[in-house]
Amino acid sequence: MNRIPAILVQLEHENGVTLIDAQASGHSFSAMLVGDQPDLSPGAAITLVFKETEVAIARNLGGQISLRNRVPARISNLESGKLLTRVEMDFAGVPVYAVITTGSAERMALHVDAQVEWLVKANEMGIEC
Repeated sequence: MNRIPAILVQLEHENGVTLIDAQASGHSFSAMLVGDQPDLSPGAAITLVFKETEVAIARNLGGQISLRNRVPARISNLESGKLLTRVEMDFAGVPVYAVITTGSAERMALHVDAQVEWLVKANEMGIEC
């Protein structure tokens, strides 16, 4: 599980859905939560949490995309298996991991030091308080 310390900037709640905006190391992140409105206020310290399997990797991504959580990074390590590859990236001293298919890693010619972007949909990102 990926965990990034962050500060809550804003939250909006409507019809059982809360959209949270947070800042971490100069980057904006969004998380969409379902259920009751969390008892949090702007300025609260939170931890953004998301699974390694919910992280997409992109190279040379251009144009508009609906994913709000889009962060440039450099690959620091690759662990390749027959089917899956675990990609390690650094985010302000915090490791972020993605698990993608080895076929995708090969097709994208991923390697250590490659510049990529990692992406996570807001509904795949949760918070811990």
